[in-house]
Amino acid sequence: MYTEQININNFRNINNEIFIPSKNINILVGKNAQGKTSYIESIYLISNLKSFRTRNINEIVNHSSDSTIIDCKYKINDCNNELKLKIQNNKKVYLKNDKKINVNEYLWSLLSIIFKPGDILLIDGSPSLRRELIDKAIFYIDKDYIKILIKYKKIIANKNHILKTKNYKYLDEWNDLVVKYSKIITSKRNNYIQRINTLIDKHNYEIKSDFKIIDIDNFFYDELIKNLEKEKNYGYSVVGSHRENIDFYLEGRKLKSFGSQGQKRAFILLFKSSQILDFEKENNFSPVLLLDDMASELDKNNRNLLFDIIENFKGQTFITTVDDTLFSKSDRISWFHVEDGKISSFSL
Repeated sequence: MYTEQININNFRNINNEIFIPSKNINILVGKNAQGKTSYIESIYLISNLKSFRTRNINEIVNHSSDSTIIDCKYKINDCNNELKLKIQNNKKVYLKNDKKINVNEYLWSLLSIIFKPGDILLIDGSPSLRRELIDKAIFYIDKDYIKILIKYKKIIANKNHILKTKNYKYLDEWNDLVVKYSKIITSKRNNYIQRINTLIDKHNYEIKSDFKIIDIDNFFYDELIKNLEKEKNYGYSVVGSHRENIDFYLEGRKLKSFGSQGQKRAFILLFKSSQILDFEKENNFSPVLLLDDMASELDKNNRNLLFDIIENFKGQTFITTVDDTLFSKSDRISWFHVEDGKISSFSL
């Protein structure tokens, strides 16, 4: 899987640019605040329908326009495809090969994995960030998984309504559904975690879930009974896979509490490189890899680890940097200069 051409109109400081990358390594060089990250963001946006920089999608629209349009031509298994995305008035219109498709199918069109400086929050931040990380990774190898998550979210919303309004007539039925879908979600998470742990085990890191070594079949029922009065008092559900805590460990100790910044960054690199290996094994093709100014954030050891990941990855890669001297010359690298939103190719 790789992009062949990206047309970007009125996206942040990019007015109207055509970006034709290579199918190997593409390095975007330029000073800060020139638009390098915006090119990475545009690829991420058209593949994920959301930005990794803002939740307010209107922020990406150029101040001189009322809409943003991104058009991406890409190939997968030698088949030509095209995605189009228009954002206007906080609304998204997205097409694949000029046809409207449902969002789940669209999100499985152009699959991208991103490394960015803020990823350290996956370790230090709330459990919801780690659940989202695992869930998205599972979706990339199991496209029906998102349907399960959406169904479960609706179940929790309905149960919370019952708890909030204190109309408990059908509470048992909703609890049965919470248990049913929590077991499915947690089992899939644990299976994925075990596969990733196998890949990163040689580095003495591991991922653990609260539910990894327990009897999932009975756990959720027992917890619901134990917390019934608490849920009624709180007015919302406190038991289920939406409350699952997933943590990262180094030699048996939580990285969040005991890991150094360097160790945390190393783990993120190892996790995502393992995710890529698992993705390629399950799908028989490579995702698009996006790296936003990662090299400048890393110490020498982690920078070497990152370069090993890039060198061994055979798919398409996009990298932003302010320092082109960080990277060795290679026939696999195509160089691009970004200034004031405009992009042009150059040679070292």
